[in-house]
Amino acid sequence: MLHAAILAGGLATRLRPLTSTIPKALIPINGEPFLAHQLRLLKRAGFKKVVLCLGHLGEQICDFVRRGKSFGLEVEYSFDGPQLLGTGGAIRRALPMLGEAFFVLYGDSYLPCDYSNVQRCFFESGNRGLMTVFRNEGRWDKSNVEFSGGRITNYDKVHPTSQMHHIDYGLGVFRSDVFISFAGDTVLDLTTVYKDLLQDGQLAAYEVQQRFYEIGSRAGIEDLEAYLVNARQPAVFLDRDGVLNEALIRDRHPFPPSNLAELKILEGAANELRRLKDAGFLLIVVTNQPDVARGIRARRSVEEINEAVMAALPLDDVYVCFHSERDACDCRKPKPGLLLQASADRSICLERSFLIGDRWRDIDAGAAAGCRTVLIDYDYDEPSPSHAPAHRAASLHDAVEWILQSLTQS
Repeated sequence: MLHAAILAGGLATRLRPLTSTIPKALIPINGEPFLAHQLRLLKRAGFKKVVLCLGHLGEQICDFVRRGKSFGLEVEYSFDGPQLLGTGGAIRRALPMLGEAFFVLYGDSYLPCDYSNVQRCFFESGNRGLMTVFRNEGRWDKSNVEFSGGRITNYDKVHPTSQMHHIDYGLGVFRSDVFISFAGDTVLDLTTVYKDLLQDGQLAAYEVQQRFYEIGSRAGIEDLEAYLVNARQPAVFLDRDGVLNEALIRDRHPFPPSNLAELKILEGAANELRRLKDAGFLLIVVTNQPDVARGIRARRSVEEINEAVMAALPLDDVYVCFHSERDACDCRKPKPGLLLQASADRSICLERSFLIGDRWRDIDAGAAAGCRTVLIDYDYDEPSPSHAPAHRAASLHDAVEWILQSLTQS
């Protein structure tokens, strides 16, 4: 995926006094700064590097995002300097960080579209720029694009026409040479860049089907908050050993396989997980592997087993705690850190999610995260969970049956 430039340097005068002390990108949305939601969306879309183009109160954004590690991204910063350069000028200044072609979006827009298809369309067009458009019909802002036969025929934010049924969606792709001809301190609006490309026959178009969300107004904030609540997907979190593959039992205590030769996927596990996928669940493995911290097992050995499990089963991701109890980390079950991180990464609704485990640590972690829990009870010789599971099952099949039945009763 190409790099992405986010334009987040504006003054946000429409939202004052709220934006007098914080930049618009950090306005709280459902209890988190807006930028956290935006960066996670880009991470899920496949982006690896983001350049934030900053101005007004930009230092606060740097302090919040840092290098982007907590969002799974590489983040760099480009500041306008003493003079605001406009949206196009900000991109011109950031060019050394962006590569030969890149995405551009606004720091107040949440755009749930297929970014990979947008990128493919850009390269197939052979043009120097691409604008995404959405059939808006004046619903969420003034329509400003005449679009017909897959082409933009007119674009004007100031003088709308009766033929303008589409709107600039807020996501563009450009080749860097579009901006190189401008001086580095040029005050330039991105609208001018789009118009020049259109006049030169170098502006491709991609029609997006999902509506845009923005935080430039109070109504926009309310719409986005409602969308994010409804869009969050439920998951089934699964312990690995004893739930997906056989645990090695010694004196009624379970142990993980030590290598690939000892790994045995439970019979029927793939079919049971497909039933959960068909019901709309993400499937996330959350597993403690403390033998790495104890020096008993190499980390690569654990990763090889995880890769084999992922290859054999229809899973979406695996989250691992490699710490021992002496590390006092936040991710080792019974703490809910692994589940909370997965929820943040993938926008998971924990209240609608389930956890399936075979040990007390699993159940207490799921309860702490706010999930309903299912214990596959193998009668291990170990403590009971502090939080009673919502259901006790004899097998993965029984656990899946109960989860699917509970959906019809809720």
